[in-house]
Amino acid sequence: MEKAILRIVVPWDFTPVAENALKYALAACKERESYKIDLIHVISPGGLFSKGALTKKEAEEKLGLETKKILQEHGIKINTKVLEGTIFTALTEYADDTKADFVIMGTHGIKGVQKLTGSWALKVIAGSNVPFIVVQDEPSSNHAHVFEHIVVPIDFKPESKELMIKAVKTAIHFGSKIHLFKQNSTDQGVLKKINSNMLFAKSQVEEYRIPFEQHFAAKTSGFADDIVKLAQDIEADLILVMTTKNIDFSDYIFGAQEQYIIANNAKLPVMCFNPSMVR
Repeated sequence: MEKAILRIVVPWDFTPVAENALKYALAACKERESYKIDLIHVISPGGLFSKGALTKKEAEEKLGLETKKILQEHGIKINTKVLEGTIFTALTEYADDTKADFVIMGTHGIKGVQKLTGSWALKVIAGSNVPFIVVQDEPSSNHAHVFEHIVVPIDFKPESKELMIKAVKTAIHFGSKIHLFKQNSTDQGVLKKINSNMLFAKSQVEEYRIPFEQHFAAKTSGFADDIVKLAQDIEADLILVMTTKNIDFSDYIFGAQEQYIIANNAKLPVMCFNPSMVR
């Protein structure tokens, strides 16, 4: 299941959260013999993101200085690319075209204008064929390697099975232990679907001999908050989520569940998959 070369794309806007994303990329590649990390800066030709933006030449020069700094500090050569277009499409198209394994993106969470227009991070992720790992802080030093413990929510949706298949691949990539977190419900029809998805999840981790634990939500509401709380309690390194199928403008405005998990106050990394994602 694992490719020989691990390829990671890191969106780069010269901010501390971008540096945190790079630290995660470096940690993910630490024990790899073959890997490639691309720093990508996107220049928007006009509109909301163009104010005060760098020219292509200025961006390339700044990226050149960054790569020298990274080489000096970490002894690793990083590839760079300046793209012209919108951050909502240019980044995902590049990751797809280069067959990247992951995009690791820093975010400031939901604040300011994003409270009105929704999470920009989720808008960037929507439609991607490449998994996104969204981070806020730098990697924790609590565990031996990055993403050692990952939380996988199991709910009533059909996409739970698809998420579980992705979770297995992720655990194999990083040598992770999976923590299955089962949703609760008083509706017998909904509970039947949850139980079916949980049985499938257990069959997957057992088939691939992935270490795992089971956890059960006590409440029947507020599952998104419970997911984050569990991840905090067990000191997890990563939460996996499946984005809302056929997500639309109203989801950005009023908030799909994964939007609040991505921007969680605990600042835990979140790995996002889209339904029917190719990789």
